[in-house]
Amino acid sequence: MDEFEFSTKVFYEGVSFSSLQEKYSENLIRKVCAYIALFEGMKLCSLFPKYYDISTIARDLEQPTLDLFVKIYQGVFGQHWYENQVTDYPQPEIIYSQPLGESTPGKIFGDHSTILTGCGGGKDSIVAIKILEEANLPFATMQYSHSVYGKAELQHDLINEVVKETHPVKTHRISIIDDFLDFPLFPLYFPENSGITAPETPVSIFESLPLMLHEGYKFLSLAHEKSANTGNLFWEELGKEVNHQWGKGFEAEQALNTFIQSHLLSNFTYFGILQPVYDFRIFKKLSHYPEVLPKIHSCNIKKPWCKKCPKCAYVWLGLMSTFDPVAVDKVFGVNLFDDPDLLHIFRQMIGLEEHTPFECIGEIDESRLAMKQCLAKGLSGKALEVFEREVLSDSSIDWEKLEEKYDKVYIEEHSIPDEVFEKIVDKF
Repeated sequence: MDEFEFSTKVFYEGVSFSSLQEKYSENLIRKVCAYIALFEGMKLCSLFPKYYDISTIARDLEQPTLDLFVKIYQGVFGQHWYENQVTDYPQPEIIYSQPLGESTPGKIFGDHSTILTGCGGGKDSIVAIKILEEANLPFATMQYSHSVYGKAELQHDLINEVVKETHPVKTHRISIIDDFLDFPLFPLYFPENSGITAPETPVSIFESLPLMLHEGYKFLSLAHEKSANTGNLFWEELGKEVNHQWGKGFEAEQALNTFIQSHLLSNFTYFGILQPVYDFRIFKKLSHYPEVLPKIHSCNIKKPWCKKCPKCAYVWLGLMSTFDPVAVDKVFGVNLFDDPDLLHIFRQMIGLEEHTPFECIGEIDESRLAMKQCLAKGLSGKALEVFEREVLSDSSIDWEKLEEKYDKVYIEEHSIPDEVFEKIVDKF
């Protein structure tokens, strides 16, 4: 980026790239690495560069790759445009000094039925894994750490505690070390910029491929739920929905799965195993496993919980609505409903502000249902008083209809393979 150089290192435990090249081909493995580089580099677009130069990897890419890059960029970076009020930057100009390659999809060798499932240590991960266990489907866990969230070992240690509550046939670890995040670039040179955006979920799909090739896994399952498909707001100026979770959503899932099958690995399948259900039902399912409550963590600021961000507030709300509040208090030790710093965030969650928080949380009506359940339990706090005064008093809201919507298992609108879905449909 101009005069600055940055690096991203991806560490795989137990994967030999020389063995991969012998087993498959140098061309295929180099191609996979080129995709990882291409999408990891997308975070540089946080600085709105005029050009994005892919010359060093161009021979391992093809024109459809660049089309996918633009689609992912425009989906993921909608929030970044909105936060910076940028309306005239649809994408960087992608340049290259050598010709692009051609699509020559390979295949994952072996006849492996094990499902590789991501585990970040949060509520969605453990629910997804428990569903696979209860359906007697063999699975391996893939835990992923990133330097944006702190030290790799701390992240892996926390995730290990969650994985210990499950029975995978094998466990895997990937660690990302990214020094772009460590440079004081933004405060020094771009103080008006809202910060770094990255296509974390899409790039993690490509980063899983060396592991899948090494082990012979053909199925990749991530715990992405139906709630991720709804945006935070509709931006009239661009005529576009802005969705913080777009990279986790069904549209991105379909685009990535179809692309990889067509251009990279023809027998690869990626699906969001929780796409048939909303967060509302996921919290209910989670409450069946009280033993995991002290071990799960979802905060992106300070793990396990900073207790000051939208993610902490939302997960706490969901836990209080479905678990024994005494058990939740043992983990959090504070009534977040009474935190004045979180009052605005709770207002956003229940639809009383311009948009919902830019975080991986559920829809407005899901938060409203959770607050209604908290009130029914006799819980109290300033945020609940606001809800009671400004939302619950609205007699036009059909609470029964809302609960029916969010507690339902949707048998279409997902890309889970039929042979998997048939075994898990009654486990949600």
